[in-house]
Amino acid sequence: MIQVGVIGTGGMGGRHARNLAHKTPNAKVVAVMDVDVPRAEEIAGDCGGAKVFADLDSIVADPDVQALVIASPDPFHAEAVMACLKAGKPVLCEKPLAVTIAEAKEILDTEVASGRRLVQLGFMREYDVPHQALKALLDSGDLGQPVLFRGVHVGERFAEPRTIEDVIINSVAHDIHSARWLLQQEFTQVYTQWVRDVVDRPETCRLFLGQMAFKDGTLGVIEMNTATGYGYQVDVEITGVAGSARTSPASAPVVKQRRKQFQPIDPDWLVRFDEAYKREVQDWVLSLLAGQPTGPTVWDGYVAMVVADAFVRSAKTGHPQVVPDLERPA
Repeated sequence: MIQVGVIGTGGMGGRHARNLAHKTPNAKVVAVMDVDVPRAEEIAGDCGGAKVFADLDSIVADPDVQALVIASPDPFHAEAVMACLKAGKPVLCEKPLAVTIAEAKEILDTEVASGRRLVQLGFMREYDVPHQALKALLDSGDLGQPVLFRGVHVGERFAEPRTIEDVIINSVAHDIHSARWLLQQEFTQVYTQWVRDVVDRPETCRLFLGQMAFKDGTLGVIEMNTATGYGYQVDVEITGVAGSARTSPASAPVVKQRRKQFQPIDPDWLVRFDEAYKREVQDWVLSLLAGQPTGPTVWDGYVAMVVADAFVRSAKTGHPQVVPDLERPA
């Protein structure tokens, strides 16, 4: 049995806590932490009466907590991961790993120095059945050498207009990892274009369009629409020299009825990736029990940050940017 603490009890943290408590054999949520204590108390009650903490240090130091999930707001990820590393406790951290490359590099160096892999990143598309099917098809060689990656990632408008930097770091990070994981190739160059969400605010982003090149010559494009007005979708298509394949953009079936064909669109990522989130924490717990880490690594989180930074630099300069050639630690 793995006794887990959950940091952050909002939509994502609450989902992880409930999945661990009710959908994951050999896991028990023993503690939750949030500055919003009433919300934390509600999630704790849903998980069978877990302890409630209002500060990071206390939940990490609790001897009953063997491993932690970090689902706090993005700016607090790095601090929480570092606290877990210093305590020697395994952690599943939502992306992004950090909000700056310097923070991400410090985490990477700290884990490497420890000589033990403790961090898994929450790139949950690796646990999504349609993405896994596409990955298996690619690995089989049936599509031949890939020549184009196309990722479409769309959602409904947030309460406030999003900045181009936030869209890249918070949302496009998933598509960056998706491309690396599916193609097993590293980025060499990226170029950013975007449509403003507010006409007189050039930093705002309604639609992001990223072009990229990979080491083996494969090209790619990522489209991120932040204000569709119709729901949430993720769609990936790979074109190879012998064919192409794409994932289904929604979790619901295609319906043919009364001379119409349609597919309901998911309202948000929590619905679209509901099953993937369950499988993610289930596999994480199994890996802890087996003592054999699996899933996206701290290196994946760091590289995603480096690529995201190149996209941000391209947005600021208006020119393509080279992605540094990084050497992965042994």
